[in-house]
Amino acid sequence: MHKTVTLLRLSFLLFLIGCNGGEQGSVTFDIAKKTKNEIYYFPAKQYGSSIVVYQPLKRFDLIFTGYDLNSSSKHVSTVVPGKYTHVLSYIGKDTNGFAYAVEMNTDENNTFTIAMDGVEVGGSGFHVFCLGKNYGKGICPNCAYSNSMDNYDYRWSKRLQPELEKKLLHYEDQLLTVMQKDLGEQYPFKLPLNFSITTPLTKAIPLVEYTHKDGSDCVSYFVSLYEEVAKVCFDDIRINAEELTSYYLTNPVGREAFLPAKYNPSSNKDILIAEIITKKGYFFVNNPPRRMQCSDSEIATGIPTPDLLFNSKSLVDIKPFGM
Repeated sequence: MHKTVTLLRLSFLLFLIGCNGGEQGSVTFDIAKKTKNEIYYFPAKQYGSSIVVYQPLKRFDLIFTGYDLNSSSKHVSTVVPGKYTHVLSYIGKDTNGFAYAVEMNTDENNTFTIAMDGVEVGGSGFHVFCLGKNYGKGICPNCAYSNSMDNYDYRWSKRLQPELEKKLLHYEDQLLTVMQKDLGEQYPFKLPLNFSITTPLTKAIPLVEYTHKDGSDCVSYFVSLYEEVAKVCFDDIRINAEELTSYYLTNPVGREAFLPAKYNPSSNKDILIAEIITKKGYFFVNNPPRRMQCSDSEIATGIPTPDLLFNSKSLVDIKPFGM
């Protein structure tokens, strides 16, 4: 069991730790009534830059965040493939000018239960995030909704391609209704890597992309919600088992990804994830292909990551104000 718990902790480092650090939003927050689709000037900072610029955000624009490789959170930047490790969606402003986003996030004090069919994560889920007023000013009115974007070394927003944005906004009321339902019912966080009590025996780590009704991680929440409610799908956003393995074994950054000593059952030293694959014998297994619910009826396999979504041709950049 101790080894199984350690495997779970590894899974958190792989695809959870990039999505953590927030506070659980109040289930009484009325998304549709509390917020209006008004422009918010978001204090953005590109990867590798210390200069803050202001992007004008509209409802459902996606906010991507990450950590610099030289920061104290280096393990986050190396374990999660790509530069961006977390994604939020802007939903609008209240009558006092405070802006809000929604996100799937984990709690630092999360709990977990290991079962035959996987892991249930407690203290985590769908909640509201207060962004402050324009240009990041103002102290949010309720600390239960707030968390500083300054926790991230960089953050940048993107918007859906015009035709996809138009399609999404056609289902605006339905999307807000589902978000409100998820907030009220404390929609659960689900691991995209399936660990169970049999994992130490099989060494197999299946990739899992859940439908919206099953729970989600921070990126698959929006991917599944937009697909199932608005039939909006994103191109080239999934990493499969072979690509994930290659990242840890051959990518210069991925080869540095490690399991911290406090999670290592065999010693008090950090261990490279590449060694967990090559020396401990664990391996990733692809999830079954599925047909996406869009007009093109594409077949999807693998799991979405924030960075691949950021770089998808389905999104466009948002030009900063005054530039």
